[in-house]
Amino acid sequence: MALRNIIGQERALRILLGTLKRNRVPSSILLSGDSGIGKRLAAINYAKAVNCLEPVDFDCCDKCMSCKKIDSEMHPDVSMIVPENDVITIETIRNTQEVISLRPYEGRKKVLIVDDADAMNIYAANAFLKTLEEPPEDSLIILISSNPERLPDTIRSRCVNVRFYPLPVDGCREVASKNIDPKSIDFVLNLSMGRPGLAVSRDFIKENEWFMKLLNNMIYEKSKDVWSDKGEIRAWLDMAFILLRDMAVYKITGSEKDLMLKCQGSKVKGQEIQSILNSYQDMQQVRGLLDFNLNKSITWNYVASIMRTLMANSS
Repeated sequence: MALRNIIGQERALRILLGTLKRNRVPSSILLSGDSGIGKRLAAINYAKAVNCLEPVDFDCCDKCMSCKKIDSEMHPDVSMIVPENDVITIETIRNTQEVISLRPYEGRKKVLIVDDADAMNIYAANAFLKTLEEPPEDSLIILISSNPERLPDTIRSRCVNVRFYPLPVDGCREVASKNIDPKSIDFVLNLSMGRPGLAVSRDFIKENEWFMKLLNNMIYEKSKDVWSDKGEIRAWLDMAFILLRDMAVYKITGSEKDLMLKCQGSKVKGQEIQSILNSYQDMQQVRGLLDFNLNKSITWNYVASIMRTLMANSS
């Protein structure tokens, strides 16, 4: 694949290809936007275009030895950092700084891709800032982030920010249709909300069943503390936000056609819109505090009390 083959991100690709056409590749770029919309794919293919041996209209050819090596993660001048246990440590940054400080071995530029860059802890971010302030010659640093606001301003200000956006329905369908059962594609695409990478990588059918099971446990107090980790809490809350959205829509329209989860809990009219919005706001606050390692049992009880109160007002 090349940059020109990425679907639905014409504006971002125009910026990236423009830097190649003008031979003005910056020393650092921040690709920001929701998960699952093509940022990592764009980063890899931009690295391919920068080092391509036989470029096509300034884009990568996707056929030469350099392109093939980058695709197979074997190129000596292209490396990627990903979080371990949801964090990028200062040790990882220091090891990478040593690698990127060397001159390119066989490519035009040494390329470092930092996926989920906002996972850098404060010590790692401070160490990485020094590299951005004095980037090694013939180097390119690409940061990828779904939460760029969590990056220090000093890091963001030193990068060319290229924003990616959720895809329209047709674009999302084009990307995801080859990997999803046609019978469930409409439901899956609704839940992915313009993020085809999530539509392909996640089983939204099973996630919805899991979400509803836990919701029933909460409302009827069948069990407690069934989230295994922070990732499960985050995934459950994401589904809860969709449920609250459906409840608000059904309250206003009384129609099922615009509901995303299509579950019975959405189709109740007793609650007031303000109660739904208040519940949404309360759980957004919980979502924002997850990085502070909330106690799972306390979080479960608090979220359960919100949902029980809301459902009680709906009856």
